[in-house]
Amino acid sequence: MSEKTQFYFLLTGTNSGLGLSLAHRLLDNFLTTHPENHHLTLIITTRSHGKGSATLALLNNHLRTRNVPNPRYTLAHHSVDLTNLVSVHSLAQTLRSTYPHLDAIILNAGMGSFLGINWLNCFISLAKNWIQALTVPTFKIQDVGWTTVQGAPLSGEAIPTVFAANVFGHYFLVHEAIDLLAGGNGRIIWTSSLEAHPWTLSIDDLQGVRASHSYESSKRLTDVLALTSGLECTSPFTASFFCRKQVDYTVETEKKQNQQVPKMYVCHPGICGTSIIPLNFILFNCMLLAFYIARWFGSPWHTISTYSGANAASWLALASDDELEGMQAQEIKWGSACTRSGKQMVKVTHVEGEENRPEFEELGRECWKQMEELRMSWKEKLERATK
Repeated sequence: MSEKTQFYFLLTGTNSGLGLSLAHRLLDNFLTTHPENHHLTLIITTRSHGKGSATLALLNNHLRTRNVPNPRYTLAHHSVDLTNLVSVHSLAQTLRSTYPHLDAIILNAGMGSFLGINWLNCFISLAKNWIQALTVPTFKIQDVGWTTVQGAPLSGEAIPTVFAANVFGHYFLVHEAIDLLAGGNGRIIWTSSLEAHPWTLSIDDLQGVRASHSYESSKRLTDVLALTSGLECTSPFTASFFCRKQVDYTVETEKKQNQQVPKMYVCHPGICGTSIIPLNFILFNCMLLAFYIARWFGSPWHTISTYSGANAASWLALASDDELEGMQAQEIKWGSACTRSGKQMVKVTHVEGEENRPEFEELGRECWKQMEELRMSWKEKLERATK
């Protein structure tokens, strides 16, 4: 068998913060760990062409400073709005017509309906337990009920904004591009959070329309979907999600297709300094100082820099199949972490509720069931509207 030399990664949400640092890290790590005859095509997405052009300029400048020869990499950009399913569908079509396969889709883009900080709650929480207050904060103020009205041809339809940006837009995209992943035996890498608390997700409100913590709800759903994606109990629903679109009706090909189901992984960046919550310059730097204090007190999760926060996702994308299979990586939530001195590592993260396997698996089954029903419903609406 000839050596594989061409690699294709798709990374969403790359114009700033964690996404931009993850793009840097993927390039850095690939170029330093792969032989010189290996080539990486890194496909980035942003919400607009302008942001994409600016991001490509930053990445090219980063690579020029390292004197990396051009034949070793290609950078490409496509625009997508993950809260707009027409835009998501269009991106999937573009990907299928442009690239031979995808080795990994790293689902990084996301948002929250954050309005600010409850400062009284913040100071009380810090006084009681500094590390806990800065690891699983309870003082962020979030709005409730954000929805995004779809454009033509789905005009008039609406979808919960945070749910779409963090989960469903990615979910819809992955299914629409599944041929590319299955053909390359690819990886689907979800970005979660340390704040994916069980109590934030209601099975009766999976989209978080009424959720007081819609961001955390979406991240809990992310955990559940990823960690139950390979289980027998969810297979009636994952089978349709992973079903390939291009079918060659031969027994041998069907056997191959059954063997080439992409694997889902989930990770989080720890606690790093991003602009997901609006803070002015002074408050942002006060936040970073507070994070350093938490790290010095012994917190392994305060990665602080977004480059450090990108460690887990980069590792999941670039590690060998044998390494990931040996560590049963698909069954674990991985987190970017560091020591007091800032030495970076990837760390296993406890997922609340996973110890009660029957209950967790039933939750996974119900989440997958509802997500597939929702995907099929939106797909039908889209097909009907475009006839």
